[in-house]
Amino acid sequence: MIEIYLLEQLCAFAEHKTLSKAAESLHISQPALSRSIKKIEEELGVSLFDRDKAKISLNETGELAAKLASELLSLNNGMVRRIKAFERSRRSVSVASCAPFPMNELMPLLQEYFGGMLISSELSELDEIESGLLDNTYQIGILNKPTQSEELFCQRFISEHLYISVPKTHRLANRKYIKFKDFEGESFLLFEHIGFWKNICNEKMKGANFLVQNSMESLEELINGTDFPCFTTEAFIHSAPYESRRAVIPIEEPEAYATFYIACLNTYKKKYSSFFNSIRSRTIQQQ
Repeated sequence: MIEIYLLEQLCAFAEHKTLSKAAESLHISQPALSRSIKKIEEELGVSLFDRDKAKISLNETGELAAKLASELLSLNNGMVRRIKAFERSRRSVSVASCAPFPMNELMPLLQEYFGGMLISSELSELDEIESGLLDNTYQIGILNKPTQSEELFCQRFISEHLYISVPKTHRLANRKYIKFKDFEGESFLLFEHIGFWKNICNEKMKGANFLVQNSMESLEELINGTDFPCFTTEAFIHSAPYESRRAVIPIEEPEAYATFYIACLNTYKKKYSSFFNSIRSRTIQQQ
């Protein structure tokens, strides 16, 4: 069996094309790399390189060997990641969400059902959440559409509707509803960490000038102290109404509505059954 370090060195040569550059990238000496190359050929019983006085290069067999070595290293690295992620999952629960609101709503349930474990959470892109669930980087994912993967269990969780908050002196303040295009040319306050909603804003409000804030405290100060429009949602309006000088108006476009789903590996479905049953009961009550 060829040792992993030999495969790594073969791939380094294939990438850098010369012994000197490959050895430098590996932080080893050129003679050490030359010995490894000779050892790989001896173990395989074939010649992988064309040699002349000026240089050494992979021959056709060597190109195939380097390609297969790269695939084996990728499988090996994937195995290591999945084993480590599985071990972490025995002591912790890692959750990824495509938006902040459903994560905030889910956290009390997570603490109730997994209170004895370390709970970590982060915002991520939809495809990264699904791949993270599949390789056990995440144990629970919050998606804004049902997964198509047969390896994942998926259940409806909660909905969110996007609104606009504007001063009552704003030109749109008396509207019953608005469209994204109504903010053409406007300066608009936007929080940096809003997940997939940011992509919606960039796609549907290309004519707006976004004043992006990394801190929620800074955003709230600007909302309270300026006349700039900003986003809110019906859930936030109900829990923390804006001051009387502002009006909140629904955005009536399909992209302003989101339904979120909770997902996990099918192999975790039984383990998390009481957790998912609680979510199901909550969803039924809200309908």
